[in-house]
Amino acid sequence: MPETTTAATAGAGADLTRPAGHVPRRWWRRAGAAVLIVMLLGAAAAVYGAYGYVPPEPGRSYHSAYLAGVPWHYADTPVARFFYLHEGTGTPVVLIPPGGAPAYAWHNQLTALAGAGHSVYVVDLPGQGRTVLHDPGFGWDLPAMTSALASFLDAVGLRRTALVGNSWSGGCALAFAQRYPQRVSRLVLVDSSGLNVPDIWAWRVFKVPVLGELLANFDVTQGSVRSFLDMAMYHTRLVTAQMVNEFWAPATYRLNRRATVLLERRLDWSQTQARLGSTATPTLILWGRQDRVLASWQAGQLARALPHAAAHVLPGCGHLLELDCPRQANQYLAGFLARAGTGRIISAGTFRRAAAPSPVTTSSRKAGR
Repeated sequence: MPETTTAATAGAGADLTRPAGHVPRRWWRRAGAAVLIVMLLGAAAAVYGAYGYVPPEPGRSYHSAYLAGVPWHYADTPVARFFYLHEGTGTPVVLIPPGGAPAYAWHNQLTALAGAGHSVYVVDLPGQGRTVLHDPGFGWDLPAMTSALASFLDAVGLRRTALVGNSWSGGCALAFAQRYPQRVSRLVLVDSSGLNVPDIWAWRVFKVPVLGELLANFDVTQGSVRSFLDMAMYHTRLVTAQMVNEFWAPATYRLNRRATVLLERRLDWSQTQARLGSTATPTLILWGRQDRVLASWQAGQLARALPHAAAHVLPGCGHLLELDCPRQANQYLAGFLARAGTGRIISAGTFRRAAAPSPVTTSSRKAGR
């Protein structure tokens, strides 16, 4: 048989033995290598976005109309250059904005309490508002935050004061009263951290390495801030463009972005919960029944654990009670703080689900906001 015929026949036989639909292995290897390269590039981009990327600070160019109309100051300490507001004379009260929020959060209370006979301070702790951190080794945990607050009080000459905090800052105020009981005359916890319970998923994601940093670097927008405020307030009609901008602007600062991640990972509320029974400071607990960040059942648990506490759960109010229900908040705050110099102690474990109190008249130009 001719050689050419033999070769052709052999080639045809080889084709017939190949399984139908067979794809050379080389193609699969190339596809797998391409997928691996894409995954590695994606991982590298994510790591860079989390740890190498330096986000812009667009909020630096925002000019606050609110701050243009109130007296504001800075107090320098080795820990930080603290930004704070101050109005009034009389018994001192220090208001701490919710975690990640600026001093604007207490704008309904600053002048109202000053008009009620108090020397009122609103201070941005490290990682919030316009405070500038000096300490490069700051720990971003409860010991660091309470020490920072102590340094601010020393800087403005307050040896003893009433403390009011909302959310994370309420937990920090509680920790401060536990660590420095002689420095706190009265304590007000507003929808406050302090119990060792899981955060909602929207905050827990910041605990995840890389993902938390990516969210902090890329998801601080006016839209995301509005979404948070809509979740944190029952009366969403009160969420104005100005409120969104006041919260958004300092949240874009790089220090504050980083602080959100580190505080979520390092604030250990098992420490405050373990010391509730020995916390002797007279305490008022206010909570919004419609709180979707920290459930309102926590108000009763705190009241039962603290020796000298009264709790009120207010219907039709959310997590940011001071913004959501300012008239009710002002009424309870004014009544409780007015007793600061009387020596009266709250009966232990008082708890009730309050009906909405009737509106009060104050001299505040902002009380009805």
